[in-house]
Amino acid sequence: MKKIILTLLMVPAFVGMLCSCSESKTDAKKLDGKWNIVEVNGNKIEKEGLPTLEFDMNEKKVHGNPGCNLFNSSVTLDDKDVSALTIAPGAMTMMACPDMALEDAVVKAIGEVKAVKAGQTESEMLLVDADGKVLLVLSKN
Repeated sequence: MKKIILTLLMVPAFVGMLCSCSESKTDAKKLDGKWNIVEVNGNKIEKEGLPTLEFDMNEKKVHGNPGCNLFNSSVTLDDKDVSALTIAPGAMTMMACPDMALEDAVVKAIGEVKAVKAGQTESEMLLVDADGKVLLVLSKN
């Protein structure tokens, strides 16, 4: 009887642990600093000179290089959800570059960001869309 009661108590605890591991939301303010973009929409970036993002969370600004051009924008945080993050459309230089496909994918993904999740290590962060789909994987620079 004791084993049955113990089992009934342990199953919900185990299920709760599994669910909490898959929901790894983190404070968007942890993005402060320089990051390399190492993956876009599930595709690893295999070239030198990775695209970058640099967040200044005190000023709520972001700038970076999505592949060739430079851009500047602002970020919006949500007081009710610390993981919520929106990056506004910003100003961007318009140079012609050899690999515009990568830059276009990065810029499109940046525009769809709605939240941040913790990565597999402390030096990794995931920018996700409204459904939790990973758009960009960032590695601390």
